[in-house]
Amino acid sequence: MAAIEIVPLRAAEWQDLKRLRITALTESPDSFGPTAESARAQDDDYWRRGARRAEEGDYLRMFIVRRDGEGLGLASANVDREGVGHIGAMWVDPSLRGHGVGARLFDTVFAFLKKRGCARIELSVTETNAAAIKLYQSRGFVLTGGFEPLRDGSTLKNLFMRWAG
Repeated sequence: MAAIEIVPLRAAEWQDLKRLRITALTESPDSFGPTAESARAQDDDYWRRGARRAEEGDYLRMFIVRRDGEGLGLASANVDREGVGHIGAMWVDPSLRGHGVGARLFDTVFAFLKKRGCARIELSVTETNAAAIKLYQSRGFVLTGGFEPLRDGSTLKNLFMRWAG
């Protein structure tokens, strides 16, 4: 496999953000609350603003998995007003799954949040995503018992997890 790098998204790479997010929502529709349809409905300015915020903000980053320059994965790290870290939008192209790329991406996002001083880090995961749950548990995350519907009209649950540190 060609060398994999995980890098922060730059504002100029907004088209990668758009493509990766729509691809993730299309390929893994039951892993995310938003739908591919809702993402496709956003205009280019929406994606430009998102990429700019991710590059310029101290408390928000998007990380991109790249192989030979091509974006093949995505995850977000956000610190809220209370100093709680949140990991979200995590997705890796199926061609890279099973090679430790998701773990590397997760570890990069987690390290960003720890560097920002987060003592508490949370995420959510669809109940049917056993591979993601296993990864998060291997990194010290525990299910809180809390959940919400994945989205309106879905019977799937989005489970809440927190870092047990």
